[in-house]
Amino acid sequence: VALCTYPNLLDSPSFPEDAKKRARRILQGCGGNSLGSYTASPGINCIREDVASYIGRRDGGVPADPDNIYLTTGASDGITTILKILVSGGGKSQTGVNYYLDEENCWALDVNELCRSLKEAKAYCNLKDRCKTKSALKM
Repeated sequence: VALCTYPNLLDSPSFPEDAKKRARRILQGCGGNSLGSYTASPGINCIREDVASYIGRRDGGVPADPDNIYLTTGASDGITTILKILVSGGGKSQTGVNYYLDEENCWALDVNELCRSLKEAKAYCNLKDRCKTKSALKM
């Protein structure tokens, strides 16, 4: 991490050559050869390749495709990204339902409120022919 964060250390005799080799590979995978530069949204390709290789070894040779790996800064960030993908769209493909969390119950989800909101959204979408509602809830 130190070598990638401060590449001038690559000239230092204080670090072993294998660490320098890995740092150079990572930096080459970054635009501008810098951790501070823009990278592709799924993550640095060489790191995704390493993750895929690890998964293949861990899972007894079952291959993993680096193009199917999306790296995030943590679980919450990953979940947020997935939810944005699921609820995106506009016009007739617009998704999402507004509903209120139960403040009196530690901001918990009230399934009855969600069902109410979903029914309202379905009626609105059918009336306006503007969107489609989808639900796994049984109402």
